[in-house]
Amino acid sequence: MKSWPILALGAAAALAVPIIARDGYIIQLLNIAILNAIVVLGLNFVTGWGGQINFGQAAFYGLGAYTTAIATKAGLPWIAAPFLSVIVVVVASLMLGLPTMRLRTYYLAMTTIGFGEIVRLMIVHWEPVTGGTSGLRAIPGVSVFGFGPQGQMQHYYLLIATLGLAILIASRIRHSVLGRAMIATRDSEIAAEQSGVDTTRTKLLAFMIGAVYAGLAGCLYASSIRFISPDSFSGTQAVLLMTMLIVGGMGSIAGCMVGAVALTILPEALRFLGQWYLVLYGLGVIAVIVVAPGGLASLVSLSQLRRANAG
Repeated sequence: MKSWPILALGAAAALAVPIIARDGYIIQLLNIAILNAIVVLGLNFVTGWGGQINFGQAAFYGLGAYTTAIATKAGLPWIAAPFLSVIVVVVASLMLGLPTMRLRTYYLAMTTIGFGEIVRLMIVHWEPVTGGTSGLRAIPGVSVFGFGPQGQMQHYYLLIATLGLAILIASRIRHSVLGRAMIATRDSEIAAEQSGVDTTRTKLLAFMIGAVYAGLAGCLYASSIRFISPDSFSGTQAVLLMTMLIVGGMGSIAGCMVGAVALTILPEALRFLGQWYLVLYGLGVIAVIVVAPGGLASLVSLSQLRRANAG
C-alpha cells in the first residue's frame, strides 16, 4: 500500500510531461522510450524472472511491426492488426521455443541471436513485401472505427495508457502461480523441478508472453511512427534492449521503465558531444553496472532500506 502514492505521483508526472514539454521532437522521443519500455518489460519475463538469456526480443518487435505495416498497407482494418501481430509472434515464439527451451545459459543465448539474424535477413531480402533496406513508408496510423490519435501528443497518451495496462498485467502475473514458478526456475531449475514445477513449460510461457509484449509494441511502433526499416530491429537493438534491462534492474518492473527511458533519452541528450557521446554513454553504462549490479532500481530499494534501519 505504501507504493500507491509513488505510483500516483509517477502517473501524474507522466500525464503532465507533454503539456510541459510542448516540443514535438521531445514527445516523439518519449513515445519511442515508452515503446522500448513495453518491449523491455516483455524481456523481463523470460530474462529477469525466468533467468533465460534472450537476444531475440528485437526480432519479435520487428515481426509485430512488419506484420502490422504489411497488413494495413494491404487494406486490413487497423483494429485487426494487433491480433494478427500477436498470432505471428506467438507462432514464431513456439517455433523457436519448443525445441530450444530445454537449452540452458549460453546455448539459448546463441540460439536467439541466430533467430534474430534470420528475421533480419528475411526482412532485408524479401524486398517486394518488406521494402528491403529502404523499409516501409506511409504506414496507416492507429484507427478504430474511423477514430484515432492525431499528432505526437495524442499518440503519447495512447502509448502511456498501453504501458500502464502492460505494467498492470505484468504485476498480476508476477504474483501469480506462473510468476512464482518463473522465479523458482530462475533461482534453481533443479530445485524447482523437484518441487513439481514444469520448468520447460514455465520457460516457454515466459518466452511467449515476452514475445506478445514485443509484438504489440511493434504494432504500435509501425502505426505511430509510420515508417519502419530493418535497422530498428537489428542485433544492435537486441543488445540495447538487454542493456536497458540490466541497467534498469532485472526482475524489477520499475527498473524496466527506468532503464528503457534512460537509455533512449541519454544518447539524444549527449548528441552535442559529437562522436565522443558514445564514450561517455559507454562509461555511464559501465559505471551503473559496477556501482549498482542490481540496476538503477536497486539504488532506490537500498536507500529505502537504509532509511528503515535508521528509523
